[in-house]
Amino acid sequence: MKKNYFFKCIFGRFKFSFKKIALLSLFLLSTILSNAQTVTVTGTVTDESNVPLIGANVLVRGTSNGTVTDFDGNYSITVNQGDVLVVSYTGYQTKESTVGTGTTINFTLLEDAQSLDEVILIGYGSRKRTDVVSSVSTVDNDFLEAQPSADATRALQGSASGVTVVSSARPGQQAQVRIRGLGSINGNSPLYIVDGVNGGAVPPPDQIESMQVLKDASSTAIYGARGASGVILITTKSGRRNQAPKFQFNVRTGFGKSNAKYDLITDPNLIGQMIWLEQTNDGIVPNHPHFSFDPNDIKGTRVNDYLFPNGASIGDPSTDPSLYQERDYPITLTNKNGTDWMKESFRTALLQDYNLSVSGGSEKTVYSFNGSYFKEDGVFKNNSFNRYAFRTNVESQITDWLTVGKRIGATLSESRGNNPGFNAYVETSPLIPIYDIAGNWAGGVVGGNLNDGPNPVGHLFRERKDLRKNLNLVGTFYVEIEPIENLKFKSLFGYNMNWYSNHNPRFGDPENTNGSFVNTLGETRGNNLTWNFTNTASYSKTINEAHAFEIVLGMESTKFNLDEIEAGRAGYISTQDEFYYLESGAGAITNGSDAAAWSLFSLFSRAFYSYNDKYMIEGTVRRDGSSRFGANNRYGVFPAVSAGWMISNESFMEGTSGWLNRLKLRAGWGESGNDQIGNYNGFTTFGSGLGNSYYGIGGGDNTISLGYQSTEFGNPDAKWETTESTNIGLDATLFKGLDLSVEFWKKKTSDMLFRTTIPAVEGQALAPFVNVGTMDNKGVDIELTYRQTVNEDFNYSIGVNLSTYKNKVTKLSGADGDQLLGRAERGQRYTRAVTGRSFPEFYGYIVDGIFQTQEQADAHPVNGDYNQPGNLIIRDVDGNGEITPEDRTWIGNPHPDFTAGINIGVQYKNFDLTSIWYASVGNDIVNYHDRFPRWGLFQGPKSADRLFRSWGSPYLDDNRNAVLPKASSTTSFEQNTSTEHIEDGSFLRMKSIQLGYNLPDAMLEKLGFSNLRLYVMGTNLITLFDTYSGLDVEVSPENEIDRGFDEGTWPQPKQIIFGINIGI
Repeated sequence: MKKNYFFKCIFGRFKFSFKKIALLSLFLLSTILSNAQTVTVTGTVTDESNVPLIGANVLVRGTSNGTVTDFDGNYSITVNQGDVLVVSYTGYQTKESTVGTGTTINFTLLEDAQSLDEVILIGYGSRKRTDVVSSVSTVDNDFLEAQPSADATRALQGSASGVTVVSSARPGQQAQVRIRGLGSINGNSPLYIVDGVNGGAVPPPDQIESMQVLKDASSTAIYGARGASGVILITTKSGRRNQAPKFQFNVRTGFGKSNAKYDLITDPNLIGQMIWLEQTNDGIVPNHPHFSFDPNDIKGTRVNDYLFPNGASIGDPSTDPSLYQERDYPITLTNKNGTDWMKESFRTALLQDYNLSVSGGSEKTVYSFNGSYFKEDGVFKNNSFNRYAFRTNVESQITDWLTVGKRIGATLSESRGNNPGFNAYVETSPLIPIYDIAGNWAGGVVGGNLNDGPNPVGHLFRERKDLRKNLNLVGTFYVEIEPIENLKFKSLFGYNMNWYSNHNPRFGDPENTNGSFVNTLGETRGNNLTWNFTNTASYSKTINEAHAFEIVLGMESTKFNLDEIEAGRAGYISTQDEFYYLESGAGAITNGSDAAAWSLFSLFSRAFYSYNDKYMIEGTVRRDGSSRFGANNRYGVFPAVSAGWMISNESFMEGTSGWLNRLKLRAGWGESGNDQIGNYNGFTTFGSGLGNSYYGIGGGDNTISLGYQSTEFGNPDAKWETTESTNIGLDATLFKGLDLSVEFWKKKTSDMLFRTTIPAVEGQALAPFVNVGTMDNKGVDIELTYRQTVNEDFNYSIGVNLSTYKNKVTKLSGADGDQLLGRAERGQRYTRAVTGRSFPEFYGYIVDGIFQTQEQADAHPVNGDYNQPGNLIIRDVDGNGEITPEDRTWIGNPHPDFTAGINIGVQYKNFDLTSIWYASVGNDIVNYHDRFPRWGLFQGPKSADRLFRSWGSPYLDDNRNAVLPKASSTTSFEQNTSTEHIEDGSFLRMKSIQLGYNLPDAMLEKLGFSNLRLYVMGTNLITLFDTYSGLDVEVSPENEIDRGFDEGTWPQPKQIIFGINIGI
């Protein structure tokens, strides 16, 4: 009613008719046509140097009428007088002009110097990007916001060339980052520098302004001891000068689901058919306590109604179905639908992220405050991670020559639950229900021949009380004095304090045939402190606008301390939280402690010179002293030098400025060190305990005595592991929109620290690390970015980065046949490293197919009695006419041929779309867990291929089309490492996609907001070209030597996230 009254008040006094409206419209139209004179406007678009700009956009504002300039920068467009022409060109500021009575309008566009003058962080300082002569990649806040994760390092995947990131599916766990391959058999993790302090914890993504990745030795050598594997510089957000307080509130919430794609048979009757097939192939009449069979028809297999316990025989009371309801008898109903243990363990996982920030500044002081709460449920039931994070940054210019500042952060995180190993899902039979008749967790004890292992769902429930807490406090305090212009002294003190506790209740798993009825509790309390004290003096000067130089001198001291205690107790009669304390147990008591310390003292310097923005040269040197080495070789010196030539600034390049805007050649050489060999390699260490002394002490004979024994022999002559790096790069910008960077690099690690073997007579102590190894890496990094502003409403960007590297161990210890072996699983070694090969590679037998006839099998080199129709054809590599372990050879490589990232950004009016893709091509994976469902080990769920596509299967029309050898319950040769376990690990995955909408300024003004953005995003939604049959093609290794070995990597979840950003 109010609406009608409103319109009546406004329009009630007017009486309308169609005739009057038509006449009025014709009159207005004729007036417009008579005044809007159509003209053809021509002109030229140039830059400040009067160089024509090719392909500049000329558009009539508010319309689709537009054109582009030709090769001479000329344009022609038909418009109306009074129209506004908008001219845009990537890399230049947009310009407008109103059409008057003239027909010629020329435009001179000013260069947008933002990208060229962008200041990026380098070691102990910053520099304009145009002056950088080393290898540095920048990851800005846009990539961080595209990752709905507690871990900021995941934003590096696909956004920086030469950087490999492998993420974990476990909520809150930091990704594994590697820069330019593997440079050592020891530590390969990069050094993280947060606000100038090394070794600090990586802040949450919403606190980070940008990350710089230093990749070559000319950029990392100034960090000396820990720069060999690259350096990641992290800058947290701060306020801006002369900015009113700005409040920003960000909320996002969503859900994730498991990305697992394992194809397993869980139908009990089909599992019975698998048993029928195996036993028939072995010449056995099919029989099993939980199935009935038709020996002549695989489809006649039926699962029994009940599962009988281990050791039961026909006639035992425990096998009488009439006693099913009696709790004293563990007989259990078979789950005839089949228990899908994975499906029962996964859930829809919720994610919540709330962040509030305030920033601003006056003429002298800038400040920012950031507080956030993040909670992510794991895709496994009873798994979760939550974190509270706070940070405050303040900087104040007290006088013209004195500036002080502080950056303080606190993070409290909590992680609950533990994922079961993948073994539980491929060993536990689908015949077993989740619960038995008594409501307890059902397991292998309820049925004979169903293997051991805990109930996977029960395991998740019992582990729900596993709790890990962490409190991290970080702080940076600095004073900067500038007594005279351009001379600066800076002192910085930083600390990283960490308190952690682990509460690990372990409840009995009586359903496991090898399980325990005993409840135990383990408690861990620990803390560590890293402090860092840095002093630098720097002087920079530009003379006659041609000679620019900078000198930096500095010293740095770092110290780390750790203290930890552990205690345990067994024999708890109650699992209630109120009673689950150490003193409540009645069983055995265990305890222990740990302590560690190391320190580093360094002196460093850097000098930079640039002439006329054309020629640049830089040199750095650092001297490190590490407590991890003996007195003989405690100090190492790490020099670096780099140079650049801005070719595009030469006079002979003037004719190319219309299309070639920047061309720079740069080269660098340097050395970095590595001391990641433990804290006490320079010293022989001892351990104490009962039983470590085997003779009477203090007169007591025949009693266990407390004593000491050596645990690790020291090597006082060990010296720094050194990585020498050479880098050649070419940077170019074409048409003000296409940026290209190509780098060729080579790294050589010498004096690589390797733990050699010692004679057995030396006892149980570990051998020390000695300097004997060398390793080479070389590769190419390419980054290509194109940005285009089509008109004032539409712009887009496409970025592609590509990296490739080759890795080779050129020496281990120098001893004949020396090798470094990967982990042993069921007697098999899948990975190893030797001189002359990559670190690591896969080693095993080569399979050349499947025997089709006995004649073919008899003609093949002898392999015991294995050569039979349906079995694998093993290649006789050494040609001696017999298959032996000496026929094993190199069968795969976990290193990709290349990796690539694709970043797409589109903005149309108030909408924006961003997408990040990552690809890995040519790497191999060992699918270790295929030996369970695909190759017949244990009686858990089976691969569909084993039943339907193995040699001799009644479901297979022609054995020549078999993808697996014949199924057998007696043959074990297939468990040996071979090419049958190696799969292609190539893939292309959409890591994230985000669609956003920004409210128009007019609406913001009414609402009183400075910005309001709504968005929806997804992660890991699409994976292309993925032929890997495992859980997830992105395999996360536990150790470098096991790279590419998949022991059941839990897949990264697919997520859908909704968010809103509000600014006031």
